[in-house]
Amino acid sequence: MNDPDEPPKEPAVVGVIPYDPRRGLISDWDDGTVLRIEVLETTAKTILISGNAAGLTSLARHLLTLAQPSAPAGSHLDFDDYCGWFEEGSFGVRIELE
Repeated sequence: MNDPDEPPKEPAVVGVIPYDPRRGLISDWDDGTVLRIEVLETTAKTILISGNAAGLTSLARHLLTLAQPSAPAGSHLDFDDYCGWFEEGSFGVRIELE
């Protein structure tokens, strides 16, 4: 049953390239992607991921690519400022499926 206090959810469609064990995970970025990863030096050391709509959609696609049922545990994607999609000076990040 739906909670009346819960706001309605809208479906979002983000296409992913199916996992193929012969190829592994495929990285797929939208044109015009802008993303940055920074560490904010606050008391709690916050990681900030910011970007434009194309960048955030592309990041969502990568997370969904890793979440495919056919992707094996330990699959991961590495991103850093020299991969071409993150802004120069961004911190590197590895996103991994447990």
